[in-house]
Amino acid sequence: MTICVAYGPTPEGDAALDLAVRESRLRGAPLTVLATGRQELFDADGTGTHDHAALDSAIGSMLAGLRADGDPVTAVRVVDDGGDPAEAILDLAAQEDAQLLVVGVRRRSPVGKLLTGSTAQRIILDSPIPVLVTHAARS
Repeated sequence: MTICVAYGPTPEGDAALDLAVRESRLRGAPLTVLATGRQELFDADGTGTHDHAALDSAIGSMLAGLRADGDPVTAVRVVDDGGDPAEAILDLAAQEDAQLLVVGVRRRSPVGKLLTGSTAQRIILDSPIPVLVTHAARS
């Protein structure tokens, strides 16, 4: 059984990563972190240079702070999303033969939902495997 987590550089993405590490530990299952190529979200300078190696390294550093000795194997996969992050995440989860997909969600206004849709909603509704949903802690 592999657990996959859809990661983005947001408080919700951080919460999903933390929960996925704990689920991996609890189930004794390998964890794969999935990130798509919306690189402009990850680039500190906002240039959108699509530096997958830098993103991979940043996620690896975050994982190092969350993981403990004896945790199952963890992998990071970063791919271009082709303009459809929900489809890219679902395809990656299928390639990993995942048994569980973890995603972070945020509260959005009804107008925001209407205008922009929701990647998380599409993942939840279209996923052929169970999806575990979390949100960032409220401050």
